[in-house]
Amino acid sequence: MITLAIGCLFSGMAFAGNSTIRETPVFKESKSYDLGRLLELGMANNPKTRAAWFRAEAAYAGSREARGPYFPKVGAAFEGGVDKWYTPAIPAPNVFTRQQATTVLSIEYLLLDFGRRAADVSRAVALFDAAGFVYERKLQEVVFEIQRRYFAHEAALWKERAGASLLEFAKTAEQTIEMEVQNGLSARPELLRARKDVLDAQYELEAAHALVRNTLGELCIAVGIPANSPLILASNDLPASSSDLRESAGKLIESALTSRPDLAARAADVRASEAAIHRAEADFFPEVKLEGNYAYSAFQYAAETGKDKGTNAAGINGYGGFITAKWGLFDGFERVERVRKRRDEERAAQEELEGSRLATTRDVWTSYNDTLSAARRVDFAEGFVASAQENLNAAEAAYKAGLSQVSELTEAAGQLAAARSLRAGAVAEYSTSLAALARAVGTIPN
Repeated sequence: MITLAIGCLFSGMAFAGNSTIRETPVFKESKSYDLGRLLELGMANNPKTRAAWFRAEAAYAGSREARGPYFPKVGAAFEGGVDKWYTPAIPAPNVFTRQQATTVLSIEYLLLDFGRRAADVSRAVALFDAAGFVYERKLQEVVFEIQRRYFAHEAALWKERAGASLLEFAKTAEQTIEMEVQNGLSARPELLRARKDVLDAQYELEAAHALVRNTLGELCIAVGIPANSPLILASNDLPASSSDLRESAGKLIESALTSRPDLAARAADVRASEAAIHRAEADFFPEVKLEGNYAYSAFQYAAETGKDKGTNAAGINGYGGFITAKWGLFDGFERVERVRKRRDEERAAQEELEGSRLATTRDVWTSYNDTLSAARRVDFAEGFVASAQENLNAAEAAYKAGLSQVSELTEAAGQLAAARSLRAGAVAEYSTSLAALARAVGTIPN
């Protein structure tokens, strides 16, 4: 039912040449949406997933940027203009006017950096991996939020239906009692009680209407569209009441520790911290570069005084090639403290990873037990509905036989409506608990 059309699984080139979230589904007012279509719409339109996507895009660009120092740097410069100055001479200053234009082409290549570039690339790639896993986890969170809101809205719809059914039954009972009062078969207090039952049913139904509207607005927000959007949902029957969990909690926890994207993101943060340590240690070593330049300068020289008085013009080719080495010998212990800082950051990242692992075991264990409990509550709720239906059938038979009053029949109908509402809420809780368990394990249900 759920199709991930925008790529949950990450590879190193997943973002290459792509600055948008695939082909974004557009909300259409005339289209009806089931849960699968809502998930597809939400994963592409929810601002949380879009923000995480663009952060991952930025991290990918950062990993490409970190590879830049492996290539030579080539530059060009131009300088042209006019100046008037002098050169000192014994008799008098030699005054001249000069017009000059110079073009320079330079190249620089880093030959040896003792691991600086490699550490920068490793750190950038690790950060990109972390951003990718964060995006995938954000998708799972959005999927869960849509499912949760969808099931809550579904339960509200069933409560609304139960309330409408109860109101209809109360109105029918009121009309019946009113006729009996007119015929002298019932007393006026019975009619007043029936009218109160109608008002109570109308009150509860209006509350159910408000709940339906509110839950639909929350669902719209989870999908990534305004709360007042005219979202049309495909009609669904009441979901299956329960199903068995075929995996033990231990297996689910083991699966979560290997598949949760947020844990993978923490592990990537640890790798990035390790690369930062290597980068800080590399600063203790020199940098060796190869530099070269070529320049052509065209000028015109006009001397106003001196033995070289007159105008001269020429062009000069210039070039140079150098091997340079730069080594910082002492910097006030700045590099020493930087290495210490990076090591402490790496240790902190390790502890945060361990904390996330412990939290994952708690999430899976809690969600697993909540799901088992929710499944049992659905079974109880179904028992309530069956019992209330039998009670209503018995009350109808007794009323037709003249052995009970209409008020007892109305009370039995109210108990059935309440049982159906309870079952709708229990089913929604069970469906939500299954979605929560999938999120805790780190998977998206199909």
